Order: sequence, then C-alpha cells, then structure tokens
Amino acid sequence: MGLVSVFPGQGSQMPGMGKTWHEEFAVARELFELASDSLGIDFKKLCFEADENELAKTENTQPSLFLVGCIGFKILEQELGFKPIAVAGHSLGEYVALANAGAISFEDGIKTVRRRGELMALAAGGSRGGMMAVLGMTPPEVDLLCTEARNGEVLVPANFNAPGQVVISGDAASLDRAQEILRSKKKKGIRLKVSGAFHSPLMEKAATGLADFLAGINFNSSRFPVISNLEAKPYPGPDSARDLLIKQVTSPVRWEESVRYLNESNPGLFIEIGPGQVLSGLIRRILPEAKVCNFCDARDLNQLAAILS
Repeated sequence: MGLVSVFPGQGSQMPGMGKTWHEEFAVARELFELASDSLGIDFKKLCFEADENELAKTENTQPSLFLVGCIGFKILEQELGFKPIAVAGHSLGEYVALANAGAISFEDGIKTVRRRGELMALAAGGSRGGMMAVLGMTPPEVDLLCTEARNGEVLVPANFNAPGQVVISGDAASLDRAQEILRSKKKKGIRLKVSGAFHSPLMEKAATGLADFLAGINFNSSRFPVISNLEAKPYPGPDSARDLLIKQVTSPVRWEESVRYLNESNPGLFIEIGPGQVLSGLIRRILPEAKVCNFCDARDLNQLAAILS
C-alpha cells in the first residue's frame, strides 16, 4: 500500500499535544529533550502545561508543532516500519516534512522554525494585518474579491486549501471591505484567529530575515519526495530548498494542487501526523474517495497497525 504522510501548520496546536507519545515512547522523550537543549526552552512545559494563548504565540507554535510532527513520524518508523512514498506539510508543516525526509537535520529544523516564528511575529506586530477564510467561491472569484476590496492596500489569496475554501490575507481594513462584499453576495467569510497577514507581501521583512538565517543551514537530498507549498510539486533538490522556503513566507500555499499531485501516485492511505484533523478534512473535500486517517495520540497506533497490516 502506497502511503503519504502530511503535517499540519499553525492553528492545529493544542495544549497536551505529544503527551501520550512522551509517556509511552523513548524516541519521544529523546526528541523532547533534544529540542529543549537546542533552544533552551522547556518543551514539556510548553506543550503539556502552557495555556492556549502561550502556545498560540507564533514563535512557540512553530517549534512545538515541528517537534510533535517529527516525533509522530519517528514512532511510525520504529513501531510499524513506516515508509511513505511522499510527504507534504501545510506552511510550517513543510519544514516537518523536510526534516522527516532527511533534507534538514532535526536540530537545524527546530532552530529554523523558531527563528521563522520570531520573524513572522515581528512582521505581524508592525502591521494591522489578518487572514480570512472565504467559503463557496472559486479561486478566480477570490482574486476578483481581493481586487475589489484592496483599495491600494495589501489583500491577496494566501491558502488555496480545498474546493470552495480559499484563505485571503492582508491589511485589516481590506479584510473588512472584503467581508462587506461577501455579505452583499450572501457568501461567508470567517476571520481567522491569527496574529498577522501570513503568506502575503506584509511578511516581506520576515522573508528577508529568514533568508539571512537559512544562509547558515545545510540541506541534503530527500529520502522521498517532499511537495513544495510554492510549486505544488516535489523539491527538485537541496539547492532549491532555501529559495522555496524564503518565497513560501510571502506566497500562497497551494494545498489543493499539492494533494491532487500526491494523488497521482495512487496512494492507498493519507496519514495526517500531528494534532488535530484540519488536513484530513481538507483532503476529504479535495478527494472524497481518498482513505485518510490521523496519528495524534498513542492510542491511534493499534488502529494504524491494523490498517497497515
């Protein structure tokens, strides 16, 4: 059975994530310790005890999700001999995919996403930006909505998530205008609980800072294909990694196209590794016939073993 693993991004974090893995698997305890030593952060305290607001800070969310996504993958490798035919991640999740494919070391990866989170938080703090999910419109209709509502400010599609679900990102006033236009068309716009206009030109300073940081990071060839958010196809090689990750910060996540690309390999199962079921839900909307499951808790392992046997 061909297997594909996918890794969620910001918004999927939840207090207690990774706790049952830490209790039951040595590799989880080892990676929690390595992450804490690498960044000088008590990740057990952050993931298990911090409240939602503390965990939701961008600079905390990104390394925490990275850590948990890497742990889940390692458990499946060790316990079930898991070998995917390809992997993908949504925004921050792309770094988890790269680490699990061996394209970046765990230590370099968690340091990078911590810095990425800090840079994005700084960029968000310098602007009154946000994001909004637009439901029931096609990508061309969303493009037109952004054009109508922009009024000289920034407003762009940020996540092409699934049919009828596109997230837009930009200045708060532009989002307000877009919401009014949607109401007039009897369409729905849901403001997201995020601190900034991610995947938009308002993140340009974050992209510049990330470029400086990535100059000191080594990338390797991947053990299996990693699908790029930017291009919705596999990374061509380690030489392209920095450029793709830098551009990802200010460019839309082409998730629907990425899932359709993955489906061309006829996978028998998509496994979302990490907290929540956001990507599982999107995959089912994109590919109603797809088989999808989640691995976010130690109790899920027996069910997965049965499916894969």
